Amino acid sequence: MIRHSGRSVDPDKPVENPEEFYGQQQVLRRIFARVGTERPQSVAVIGGAKAGKTSLLATIAHPEVRGRYLTDKGRHVFCRLDSGNTMYSDAAGFLAGACALLAGSCGDANPYTALQKTVEARHDRGELLVLLLDDFHLITGSPKFPLEFFSFLRSLANNYNLAYLTTSFLELQKLCVVKDIEESPFFNIFTNLSLGPLADEEAFRLLAALTGRGQEEVRELAAWSGGYPYVLKLVARELGAGAPAADPEKNLLPALAPYFERIVSILPPDAFNPLKSVARGKTPDPREAHLLRPLIRQGFLAERGEDLVAFAPSFAAFLRAGLARRLLAGRG
Repeated sequence: MIRHSGRSVDPDKPVENPEEFYGQQQVLRRIFARVGTERPQSVAVIGGAKAGKTSLLATIAHPEVRGRYLTDKGRHVFCRLDSGNTMYSDAAGFLAGACALLAGSCGDANPYTALQKTVEARHDRGELLVLLLDDFHLITGSPKFPLEFFSFLRSLANNYNLAYLTTSFLELQKLCVVKDIEESPFFNIFTNLSLGPLADEEAFRLLAALTGRGQEEVRELAAWSGGYPYVLKLVARELGAGAPAADPEKNLLPALAPYFERIVSILPPDAFNPLKSVARGKTPDPREAHLLRPLIRQGFLAERGEDLVAFAPSFAAFLRAGLARRLLAGRG
């Protein structure tokens, strides 16, 4: 834990207070432009581990934030459901949980029928429903959710004023457990949005709030760290524990390395050579560059013309010094 401005901060704890949510204003505007219409539209937010996806959903669900973006906020109903909750570990449990969130109970023995009746009733009352589904890749990647389940969710969205706002670390179709589900038209209802790093000024303001240090020192550290809030919080935690701000590659990178290892773990082993090329400042072989697309979509690699570069000096330093083939296993 670290302290700043009289508050405690845990890098691993998602933000629940919208006052502590920094940046991503463009993403928020785009999401509300989709879900905040007379006929809500579904959005899939894609971001790497600890990219702030859960914090984003918590911010969107907060009444104060909805009031800034929605002109008819009284009709919109936002319900959060954590896909990682063991209560929702199969289709029946998930549907019953969604029904309970929307209705307080689920009287029908058939969870499909019960949820449809609940959604229909709220639709008939003129309500606009948005289900916030965090870590939805746990659903698409589980054999306990059959094709029927996804067809049913699509049917609800097509026939009622209901939309889904999901989060995952890759596109949902790439995380399906079987091909029939991967090819389901369910995924066609989504607009994909990537949750990348904060802008430079946003990263500076966040690190300044976390550490309370001088502007020049904070600006240099923020530029080295990059714009991911989790990385900035790890840096702040290390500084709070007494790590020197000088020579961050020596004094701070070891604390960031486990996170960066987790980030590259989504890549297949064949991505090692092109990623090593990026680490050396070289252009990857065009025949292999596509293997790095997941890190580009998540914002950890940036396209500069024909070149690919790390999103920040901290990640570049990790690629030079800490990258090992064993880390690239396509695990996610």
